[in-house]
Amino acid sequence: MKILRPYTFVVILVVLPFLALNTHHTYAVTTKMWTSTDQAEIAKGKLQNISVHSNGKFTLSPEKRRINEVPAAYVWCLVADDADSLFAGTGNPGSIFRVRHDGNVVEYYKTPELHVQALAIDAAGNIFAGTLPHGRIYKITSEGKGEVFCELPDPYIWDMISDKHGNLYAATGDNGIIYKVSDRGISSVFFDSQFSNILDLVIDIDGNIYAASEPEGLIYKITPDGKASVLYDADEDEIHCLAIDRNGVLYAGTSSGTPPVLHAPTPPSLPEAMLPLLMEKFPGEPSDVWLDHILSDKDLEATDQPSTKDAYSENGNGIKERPVMPGMNSVYRIDKDGRVREIFSVEDSFILCLSVDDNNNDVLVGTGNRAKLFKINSNEDASLLYDFSESQLLDILSFKDGVKYMATGNNANIYQLSGAYSNEGTYESAVHDTTYISSWGCISWKEKIPLQTNILLSTRSGNNKEPDNTWSNWAREYQQNGDKIQSPPARFIQYRATLTTNDSGATPALDNVSIAYLPQNQPPIIRNVEVATPRHFPGDELGNHKDTDTKKTALSSPDDAYQRGIQRNVYEHVAHEPKKLISWEADDPNNDKLEFDLEYKSVDENKWKELKRNVKEETEFYWNTNRIPDGYYQAKVIACDDPDNPFELALREEVESDTFLIDNTRPVVSDLKTVIEGDSMDVHGRPGYSIIVSGIAKDELCNITDLQYSIDSGDWQTAFPEDKIFDSTEEIIFVKIPYISPDEHTIVINAIDYEGNIGSSRIVFNP
Repeated sequence: MKILRPYTFVVILVVLPFLALNTHHTYAVTTKMWTSTDQAEIAKGKLQNISVHSNGKFTLSPEKRRINEVPAAYVWCLVADDADSLFAGTGNPGSIFRVRHDGNVVEYYKTPELHVQALAIDAAGNIFAGTLPHGRIYKITSEGKGEVFCELPDPYIWDMISDKHGNLYAATGDNGIIYKVSDRGISSVFFDSQFSNILDLVIDIDGNIYAASEPEGLIYKITPDGKASVLYDADEDEIHCLAIDRNGVLYAGTSSGTPPVLHAPTPPSLPEAMLPLLMEKFPGEPSDVWLDHILSDKDLEATDQPSTKDAYSENGNGIKERPVMPGMNSVYRIDKDGRVREIFSVEDSFILCLSVDDNNNDVLVGTGNRAKLFKINSNEDASLLYDFSESQLLDILSFKDGVKYMATGNNANIYQLSGAYSNEGTYESAVHDTTYISSWGCISWKEKIPLQTNILLSTRSGNNKEPDNTWSNWAREYQQNGDKIQSPPARFIQYRATLTTNDSGATPALDNVSIAYLPQNQPPIIRNVEVATPRHFPGDELGNHKDTDTKKTALSSPDDAYQRGIQRNVYEHVAHEPKKLISWEADDPNNDKLEFDLEYKSVDENKWKELKRNVKEETEFYWNTNRIPDGYYQAKVIACDDPDNPFELALREEVESDTFLIDNTRPVVSDLKTVIEGDSMDVHGRPGYSIIVSGIAKDELCNITDLQYSIDSGDWQTAFPEDKIFDSTEEIIFVKIPYISPDEHTIVINAIDYEGNIGSSRIVFNP
């Protein structure tokens, strides 16, 4: 019998194996397929009497029947006696209920404790109940009369088993001790671990006891004489539950994660005396409110990992706790010779209980929020048998004739699972988002339909992700594989499968449900169409021109120097013909390949002119504008998805740029003058002059952005306008040359406009 200690119970979200949503990704608006291929995909839907298998198939579940409601919050444990009577230990109140054969539940014995966590039964029909928070074991006779059988030094009794000699063994916390209790109620320490809690016990036919511990995640093997050894040390920090089959193969389920950190209550020492009928309320021990708060769904839905290990929150009763973060947990199979193999795992979930069906060696696995029941068969294939509406599946009891009983918490219920299949089961798939309004093709599936069984499918569609009254009704049921889907075009679709049988020993099997659809083609999207003047070209930084020949060459005359400067300017201008860079960003919602057309026109024209057609795999274009008249223009980018679509389905989108200027005319440099400033000697007594060169640089359309001067074909030197700011189409040239030799010199002035056009003029200085 496996129990769950309250202070480590958390929200449990089962995450099944990797979701395989087999939607083929293509780069065109072509037919796509949504295919349910595995357990995880199917488990996202709503299951009613449907089992999901690891190979992707689903079948009818075993028939399930809920026993009449148990008046408690949790059913922690189940036992059955030789007369096939079923008993349940509950929490809040800590009572034992008897389940009659007609399904009615009656209170068999009420303890004064908060929770009955463990039950054991002897050959005479006496029931032993392990409780918390006082560590008391009650003995209830077959007549329903009870009394305290033994009181242990530790507050928590997590599990109990009995051996063939009538001895009880109690797993306790929070000192991690196993107590041996004789048939007279005398306790002794059987095994003292170094860890906090022994959580579960099983015993083999040789009387060896196996114990699960936390927080180290160990499995102990303890011989009848009390000699202990570690059978397995798991990577997880908690072995939570154990089960053993008739061949001595052991199964262990883990509950690794970060539990809430609580102040454990310390029960007071009490004198040996008759216990009162009502439960005592001691300062600091867990009350009903405390336990319900810790186990409530609201408390257990913590999803954010605390930023530090000290990131605690305070609950409504002033008890500090840390949000719960379950990890990956597993079921391990341990052979008699000690070989260990992982046979099942779940993510973000705790494994709470295990049970072995000795008829076929199936292992049943119970998890938590929401309560789920899994089956692992002898081939180690896992199936999701049931998805319960309750929060926790706390115990599984294998009864007789293939019948199983299951206990749940939040809410407290007992379910009976028979060996026969349910007569009917339905499955509603998760809603599939096709991204855009889509037309539907055929629905297809694989099936196995034994005699007296059947499978029917139906679909419905809508344009919001949560089905409501705006969705279409369920279409007529499709009976033939490959039937045309009758639901109207929409963005979202869902299918429903109905499985039936008239033979309780046979079930149909459904697999690989596929829906074909054609998404509506979407037009391309164009963003950020920009037209700019490239400011820098390879090998050139405008405004920093230099001769390629670093050696000074003697010039025969001032005219020769002027011509050399002009030739250089012409070379630079021709090498970098006027260009515009047209760039854009574009994509296609359907991931279609795109093709672009470029057009242009002046602002005073209505008709667009072709610039470039069928631009592919590029999102920029260098446009040589040397034959385009000066003026203001616009460019247009047209995107089309016709490379991936037939002509009748292809879509186009076009976007115009802002107005931009084309200016291929050079600025004019005029009115150059020189003025001598200062003496004819420099500070070192050498002859020479300081001069000022003045003039005007003017452009008709755009601002002057650079001024340069060169003396006798020397390096270009940067100059500034008189006001030191380039902010106009006309700038006053004011160049001060601090020293120049008393010879004839040719001074060339360059003016460069925003579009990179260079205008030049010269003046000859002859003192």
